[in-house]
Amino acid sequence: ILCGDFEQTEKYAEKNVFYYLDPPYRPLTETSTFTSYSSNGFDDIEQIRLRNFCNRISEYKSIFIESNSDPQNVNTSDLFFDKLYEVFNIKRVSATRVINSKGNSRGSISEIMISNIKDIHKYERF
Repeated sequence: ILCGDFEQTEKYAEKNVFYYLDPPYRPLTETSTFTSYSSNGFDDIEQIRLRNFCNRISEYKSIFIESNSDPQNVNTSDLFFDKLYEVFNIKRVSATRVINSKGNSRGSISEIMISNIKDIHKYERF
């Protein structure tokens, strides 16, 4: 387990090494406040950097699953992740929110699972 930038783990990438990537989720609204685990933030440029990392570790035949927010929860025409990860597999999954500053915002929401696993859609649960 490492504490640091995800790119520091690339030196471990090889066949059958598994990566679970759980970056700060892309904000769904203007008022979403948590976007980073550090003071540097995690904006769309960082999301693109993460996708580039996924491209590289896939070349080593490493396996990855990444979770992130599904922007289509609030804007059905927002294809940011669909386009960014178009060479990978995306599965939308239902996630339950039990913690939220607004009680009426708790409940089920769609999240995305992005992976280089070809048959990710056959898995009902992770």
